[in-house]
This record gives sequence, C-alpha cells and structure tokens, in this order.
Amino acid sequence: MGRINVERVAVIGLGIMGRGMAINIAGAGYPLTVWNRTRSKTDEFTKMGARVADTPKDAAAGADIVITMLSDPPAVELVAFGRDGVIEGLGEGAVLIDCSTVDPSTSLKLASAAKGKGADFLDSPVGGSRDAAEAGTLVLMVGGDKAVLEKVKPLLMRVGNKIVHAGDTGKGAALKLCFNLVIAHSAAALAETLMLGTRAGLDPGLVLDAVNSSIAGSRLYEWKGGCILDRDFSTNFALKLIHKDLNLMMSAAYATNTPLPVTAAVKELFGQAKSFADPESDYCSVIQALETLTGTVVKK
Repeated sequence: MGRINVERVAVIGLGIMGRGMAINIAGAGYPLTVWNRTRSKTDEFTKMGARVADTPKDAAAGADIVITMLSDPPAVELVAFGRDGVIEGLGEGAVLIDCSTVDPSTSLKLASAAKGKGADFLDSPVGGSRDAAEAGTLVLMVGGDKAVLEKVKPLLMRVGNKIVHAGDTGKGAALKLCFNLVIAHSAAALAETLMLGTRAGLDPGLVLDAVNSSIAGSRLYEWKGGCILDRDFSTNFALKLIHKDLNLMMSAAYATNTPLPVTAAVKELFGQAKSFADPESDYCSVIQALETLTGTVVKK
C-alpha cells in the first residue's frame, strides 16, 4: 500500500491504543512526532526516530495529520483547547483526527475549532483492544467529509483493517457508543452467566463451553471467559473507561430521547465494579462486583 504524501504525522496520547497506533505509523515510514502527558512513554519512540514534542501545540505545528487518542471528553478538550493545545498549533490544510471515544458534541466542538484554523476534522474512534492496536487490525468508525477520509485513508489503513464511514461529523463518535454498548452488555451477561452457574454447582468452564458451542457463542465470550476463569485481569480495555463510555451512552440516550433501561443497569454494575476491583484493570473484572456481593469466586 502506498504511503500518503505527507510531511509529518503527529500522534498525541500514547496509552494502550495510541501506543500501538503510533508504532504502526512509525513502522510504515511516516515522519512521526509524538506527545504524551507522561513523557517516559515517549522514550521508545525516540529510539524509532520520532520527534518528541514538548506540548500538544508543538506536536501539531507543521503536521499534515494530527491524531489524538485520549481517555475521555475532558482530556480531549484540555489537550485541544488548553494552553499550548492542539488547536493553537494546527495549520491550515491539516487534518485533525480524534480517535478517542467521546460524545458527538465533543466531536462537533473539535470540528468547529479545526475549521476556524483552515483545517479539516474527522472523528474516528476505534474498535479493538491492545492486540488489535499493535497488529494494526483496528476497526475505524469515521464521521466527517468523505473526501477528507479518502485523503487520509492510506494512513488509517496502517492502523486498522476496516474503515466504516458512519456519516457526517459526530456520527463516528455515535457509532462507537453503539459498538461499546454491545461490548458492555456482553461482558455483564458473561459475568452473570458464570456466577449463576458457579452458585448452582456447575463447573464454570463447562458453562462457558456450552455457551460457546451454541449460537450464543462469541469470540468475546471465549476470550474474556477464559480470562475470568484464569483470573487474568491484565488490561486491554480498562474498567474505568468502559464505565465512562456507559455514562456517555446514557447522555446520548437523554439527548436523543432514547430509552436504555438495560444499559442503565449495566452502567450501575460497572460502577460498583470500580469500587470492588482495580479501575485500571480489564473490564472483564466486572465479575469481581458480583463476587464481592455473593462471596463466591468464579475460577477454574
């Protein structure tokens, strides 16, 4: 695949997802600038030949494409609009791509600010976890002008293997909330299934095998069910972040007058899990909320 004709790409935010994306961009030969609040996370990129910026403004300055991958709307707004923020450094003709999971209103604010600088904007949250980010197999859900998407598509295909154009600005953000709604419900259903089976005297491994042998089975159940049984809560997608996304879903439900009664209950379960488990642990640790409430541990 040919490289897009750009001078520089900036990646701002080197957490679990941003790091994997930046590694793939650097590996594809793009001149790369990186910035991260915790500067030590940039060390490996220095060894790859990337430039480390002092501020988000510095990272964006002169870049043809600026990718932000941050934890939540407040973090995005701080990095974009704060002192020495991305918008200050964004140049005319550049493309700002926000890959964070945020609400559509945040995407609209970013698009308006980018337009004011003569730049384009795409909201492009991603589906996938640590492994997909490192392998370059993310699903990108993009909102914004299709012509702008086509312009940056060669770069985006370095970090993902599927691009879904959801519509105009904010539609990518909305689609990602729908995507994560299914993930959250599935994790909660899996946790309750394994807990009920365990308390009924069944081997939870047998329960998981039965589910995955049927039409109800899924790769998510196979993967996260195995993690629960092995007590492996190492982080691919943090518990605190899926709870944040559930709050965004409920805000979107309010804004669109959409009843989401089951999602409201799932949000409360994940909120409890943040009290009973490490909020930085993987979202499958939601099982620990049920374990604390019942005094029953689900394991092999």
